[in-house]
Amino acid sequence: MFDAYVAFQAKLRPTAFALITPQRWATYAEMNADVDRLAAGLRELGVSRDRGVVSIRIANDYLTHVAFLALARLGVVSSPFDDPSPDLAIVRREDAGPGELALTADWLAQIFRADPRPVEPVRVGPDELIRVMLSSGTTRTARRVPRTWRMLEGNTRTCALTYCAGRPGRWVCLTGMDTGLGQAMTLAAWSQGETLVADYSTAQLAESLEALRPSIVGATPSFLRDLLAELPPGLPVQAGLRVVSTGGVLSAAVAREIRLRLAPEILISYGAAETGSTTMADGAWLDAHAGAAGYPVPGVQVEVVDEAGRPLPPGEQGEIRIFSDRQSAGYLGDDEATARAFRDGGFYPGDLGRLTAEGLLVVDGRVDDRMDLGGVKFLPELIEELALAYPGVRDAAAYAAPDASGAEVCWLAISAAPDLDREGLANHVNGSGRKLPEIRVAWIERIPRNAMGKAERRRLRDETIAVLTAR
Repeated sequence: MFDAYVAFQAKLRPTAFALITPQRWATYAEMNADVDRLAAGLRELGVSRDRGVVSIRIANDYLTHVAFLALARLGVVSSPFDDPSPDLAIVRREDAGPGELALTADWLAQIFRADPRPVEPVRVGPDELIRVMLSSGTTRTARRVPRTWRMLEGNTRTCALTYCAGRPGRWVCLTGMDTGLGQAMTLAAWSQGETLVADYSTAQLAESLEALRPSIVGATPSFLRDLLAELPPGLPVQAGLRVVSTGGVLSAAVAREIRLRLAPEILISYGAAETGSTTMADGAWLDAHAGAAGYPVPGVQVEVVDEAGRPLPPGEQGEIRIFSDRQSAGYLGDDEATARAFRDGGFYPGDLGRLTAEGLLVVDGRVDDRMDLGGVKFLPELIEELALAYPGVRDAAAYAAPDASGAEVCWLAISAAPDLDREGLANHVNGSGRKLPEIRVAWIERIPRNAMGKAERRRLRDETIAVLTAR
């Protein structure tokens, strides 16, 4: 099981750092001892594989990582903080509600003061359920994705051999362990005996870059934009640093700025909780192919198909279909969603894209995000990219909402600096030379985004409708 990575490194490299957070730096030996302590304590409280799916509802910190490994050592199926329907939820507070197990401050203090007691790992078959992940779910309810140990191990190896290869040292992941990227980088780091840097905000990381000297930073495009905005003036490009972007389309402009101001190398990883990592690209390719997601990694085949599921020729836009050795069979407790997304032996992530003649995958946007404006289909990423390129725009998200007559119109939510030139922004967007729909602007303090940094367009739509209805 994946807790064995830390247990092995605790014997091989006991004094090497396994985890760095703003609050604590823990070695492999220290972390493995804490995993044993917590596993023994949870077992005494009746936590076992028979309890079903156990959600770790603890703020993402050192204890979260220890609990993740302790449950694995007990053979317990774990799930993220926001799992909507676990069998048991572990919380850190003084009282427990229905279906919860509360770990009080006194209990935790007693557990971690005790001498470590080695816990014999519970053996779980490679094809048995061990982890539940959540799909990103930006425009609908997130789905529960079952993952076996064989799937997790395969994705861990893929991560270690692709976007993390050749960069030993400290690996920073800004998305959190409950995301696909966060989990993959966490397990890959420990499998290789490297150091995971977690729980840093973009502001904290920007201030600590030269002290931490990470070799890899993994983040989504929105997190990367925030990180660039927080970089101290005069900070030199960090030699030897690699940036990995996943969880959305990265613009060529942001990729260029990263290479000029942060890191000499940027890679793009495209995938899903249902399949793991599927393609890889060099960020420099975005200059020639906007939306480039890369070539399939070993064990993966990617197609672009029409509405009947027939593969399309190179250059034609259609829906992306993935065949992966690490693919889930469906969603837990949702046969309807399983039937929609898992068809013809493959998985449909809900993205629109194209394949070049050389087999490079280009992602254009989400099927669900595509706006239908009076019969004209339009993807929001084009408008967002234009807005984000204007000085003073901190964040932006385009979406559709009905007007008073019920017709769908395009809205652009913008989070901006106080001194933004609004007229200049309008001229910049309208003067781009691109054929754009009529745009209405909603000024907002912060764009709502999920754990992977994807804009929650459905929420923006609902809030806009509520405001217009109230007026």
